[in-house]
Amino acid sequence: MSRAPLVPTDLFLLALPSDPQPPVDGRVFYVLATHVEESDEVTTAIWSVRPGEAPVQFSFGSHDKMPRLSPDGRWLAFVGERGENKRIYLAPLGGGEPHPLGPPYDAIAGVRWSPDSRTVAYTATAPLEPVTARIAHDERSGARHIRGLPFKSDELGLLDGRRMHLFTVDVAGGEPQRLTQGDFDVHDPAWSPDGTRLAFSAQIDLPETAFSDDIYTVASSGGARTKLTRSRGPSGNPSFSHDGREVAYVGHEFGDDVGGRFNHELLIVPADGGATRSLSRAVDRPVIDYVICDTRNVGGQQAPFWSAGDRELFVPLASEGTCAIAAFAHDGSGHRVVAAGERDISSFARGEDGTIVFGFSSPLVPSEIAMIDGSGTERVLTDCNPWLAERSVRAPRRVRPAASDGHLLDLWLLDPDQPQDAPYVLQVHGGPHMAYGFAFMLEFQILAAHGIGVAFGNPRGGQTYGHAYADAITGDWGGLDASDVLALLDGAIANASIDPARIGLAGGSYGGFMTTWLLAHSKRFAAGVSMRAVNDFVSEVGATDLGWFLEGEVGAPWGEGGRKLFEKSPMRAAHEIAVPLLVEHSERDYRCAIDQGEQLFTLLRRVGRAQTEFVRFTGDGHSLSRAGKPRNRVLRLRAIVHWFVRYLRPVGIDPVADAAGSLFEPLATEAR
Repeated sequence: MSRAPLVPTDLFLLALPSDPQPPVDGRVFYVLATHVEESDEVTTAIWSVRPGEAPVQFSFGSHDKMPRLSPDGRWLAFVGERGENKRIYLAPLGGGEPHPLGPPYDAIAGVRWSPDSRTVAYTATAPLEPVTARIAHDERSGARHIRGLPFKSDELGLLDGRRMHLFTVDVAGGEPQRLTQGDFDVHDPAWSPDGTRLAFSAQIDLPETAFSDDIYTVASSGGARTKLTRSRGPSGNPSFSHDGREVAYVGHEFGDDVGGRFNHELLIVPADGGATRSLSRAVDRPVIDYVICDTRNVGGQQAPFWSAGDRELFVPLASEGTCAIAAFAHDGSGHRVVAAGERDISSFARGEDGTIVFGFSSPLVPSEIAMIDGSGTERVLTDCNPWLAERSVRAPRRVRPAASDGHLLDLWLLDPDQPQDAPYVLQVHGGPHMAYGFAFMLEFQILAAHGIGVAFGNPRGGQTYGHAYADAITGDWGGLDASDVLALLDGAIANASIDPARIGLAGGSYGGFMTTWLLAHSKRFAAGVSMRAVNDFVSEVGATDLGWFLEGEVGAPWGEGGRKLFEKSPMRAAHEIAVPLLVEHSERDYRCAIDQGEQLFTLLRRVGRAQTEFVRFTGDGHSLSRAGKPRNRVLRLRAIVHWFVRYLRPVGIDPVADAAGSLFEPLATEAR
């Protein structure tokens, strides 16, 4: 019996587990996300599972997340949204209803239990401090008084001047105690083993355009903060050693770098400050997850876990399109891989007994939870998407083509059911320092299920292959990277039966930049889809939430009046694009502002490119493809498939009518 193809509305069937916590009384708690068509939202609830048993729903709110177990095993704390605000809730593990702990806030993050289970630390939105704030917001009119950068965030939207600060609250009740204040945000709190201090990361007394952070500590009773690091680069996710003498964290000391040119390393600093040392530099791989998966957000990082006796530290380790779990020796003598394989381990937690639980994705698995017990035996605990057994889901083939200078690249191929002389789409990832690899890609599976093969790979600039690989295109966007993308295309043609007259090109963010760039500089493509692209560097630097990072990435400092930014922009040659192009963008995108898509569409229409169309979304930001509203994501997937069906002509599939709104029509395969 043939299996049905994956279709865009299958998004509403996806159940995606994440954020697993170490077992207590045999149960592993995690967050389960589902997509609800009627309300057009993603809902989350806390679930639990015992090995060998069916999962059980634990919380019943529609936006419950961040489950955290008390060290004494009595309580589960989680963040719930009941109405407009968020609160911390405590649920007794022995049974009973959750009850709120502390007041409601607009935002809560970083929930952490004290070692004695009597106190919960967290970060939350604090009241505005007008004297130091950079922004004030008049709620009645929406007007803002802005006195500094940044003033917007793709994740948070337009900022209002309030900051995320560190609080503690007694489990027995009472008012929270605020431990920090000032014009900075606090992230990633971590308790010292004796409960007397909290470590956190923050950007304090640095230039407003900086991308560096530092690690600080503050007494849990309040008082002055102590700075541990030296403002030399990104620093986050601190974790105290069991003896309290050191703090491990994730970052590097190579200066400002928001994109990922440098590997994030596993670093250690004395708990009272001083020189840092790296445990992972010699490996030349990042200890955060860079692998792209369109069923969750990207760029996962987390605090290191110390082993008993502080002999090892456990962190993610990304390499060649995978992300594993690795244990690095505290004495710097090396590391061992704990869990690996052709998959993307996106998050994990380690219990004091050595049990590890983790969430993972693979080319055939959107997301599941697994466990490694003390003996090293691995077991998958969940089966959240059994319906996929009835769908045509295909494993990609990996090949290693050579670039023009002989350097080996990485490429994956998803073949359609009729692979002879087939149309293919070459996909380019974003970043540019992200990576494709062994993770589930719904978009690619849907294209391949509708007669269009997909080739996707990692040109230089991408992460997980070492610093030199990631940094190779700095100052040369549109040069070496464009050559590598075309080498990936050559590799695809050499390893699949591809009709050279029916090749499409697609990508988002930096991948959108590359799509716009190559369609103007190469005649090898029959159609393209440029999504949430960077098309004009000048306006990108000045109109987005952190666009000035481009000055270093493309080697074009603004001090030269933006001349190099203008010269290096795809818009300069966009009039050379002669093939059908679909432009996709979101109005709420603050990472690559909507004008990036508007300019490209307007210019091409003005020079007579009648086969240029624009799909414009509302209500979502830069991460629409993986974290947007479900209906927008469905419409986006339909538009991509319809566009390439229209212009690449896969066998046996008729295009929809060429009419306004037709790109949003259900695929014929959705009517089943």
